[in-house]
Amino acid sequence: MSVTVAADLTAAERTALIEGHGVWVDAGCELLDADDNLLVDISADLVADGSSVDWSETNTIHGTCTIVVSRELNWGAHRVRPYMLLSSDGATWYRWDLGVFLLTTPQRRADITPVTYSVAGFDKLDILNTPLGRSFSVAATDPILTVVTTLINAAGEDRVGMDMTAATTTGLARVFSIADNWTTLTVVNDLLASIGYFPLWVDRTGVYRSMPYQAPAERATVWPYSTASTTTTVTDDRTLTADFYAAANQIVGVNDDPGQGSVPVEGTGIYTATNAADGPTSIAERGGRITRRVITGSYASQAALVAAVTQELDAEKRVTNLLEMSVSPNPVHGHLDVVAYTDPDLGISGRYLVTGWSLPLDGSDMRLSLRGV
Repeated sequence: MSVTVAADLTAAERTALIEGHGVWVDAGCELLDADDNLLVDISADLVADGSSVDWSETNTIHGTCTIVVSRELNWGAHRVRPYMLLSSDGATWYRWDLGVFLLTTPQRRADITPVTYSVAGFDKLDILNTPLGRSFSVAATDPILTVVTTLINAAGEDRVGMDMTAATTTGLARVFSIADNWTTLTVVNDLLASIGYFPLWVDRTGVYRSMPYQAPAERATVWPYSTASTTTTVTDDRTLTADFYAAANQIVGVNDDPGQGSVPVEGTGIYTATNAADGPTSIAERGGRITRRVITGSYASQAALVAAVTQELDAEKRVTNLLEMSVSPNPVHGHLDVVAYTDPDLGISGRYLVTGWSLPLDGSDMRLSLRGV
């Protein structure tokens, strides 16, 4: 069997493979050490039935998995890297890595032969999701991305691939007190938000990443789904929900950092964003009704405050057109995905943010949760 990394496929070849009739699906799993180095491929011991990889934008730890294996592992030290294989002919296979996961205590099944272990896993954000255990201060002259990288390194992780657009950007003097029980992850995400960056995530290869916030409407689509297509992978299992009653159409952001030395005012420490006429949650569509929400935080600049408020208002605009659906296995999906979606039966067509997905490793349909952009 010939295996090639999926990155070698062109966009057209990838689409033809995933939407092809009679596509072959297989899965595997690699065992890694505490530094993500490959120890051994344990695919022969993987039980695909019951194994899956799941992702959620809204969870503190974005990526989780359930792995069923027929061998005992060093659960407290080993990491796993599941992957999916697709083929159009059963001879040449293309591989997608699905993340690097830390393992919890397994459930042992002795009622079947061989004995199997079903174990939950969490992506590497979980390493940072523990109390910092000390007070931590940031000087006003400290480059924020350097501080973030140092915090991740201090947790024993050195695979960091930040977008360095704001490499020289400093923030405001901050003290994170041990009395407030900050985790490393919440400190990191607080600092990233202060310069207008996305919260930290871990990519499919196990690298910690963040980048400047970009609205869903501005992001490239990772996949076109259409129920009108003759090669559609969308199943009949799909449900559309419209719920906008409590959605805010005005967000007020306040930079409440005490180090600013002045009372914040609109334009300097306060930013108000209003959705006047964009979609059914807007003021125009709701007959002039303003639903206001206030967010506060410490931001390095007015631009960072604007980015944080914009991110919140973007989310409020998307509370309508919530779509749950099943599709054929598509390992292209990762973090911050936007897809194009057309569904004449539901009367919708446009761009959608993928807020969550679940990919079974046995080749059965995957679940997608979408929000209209």
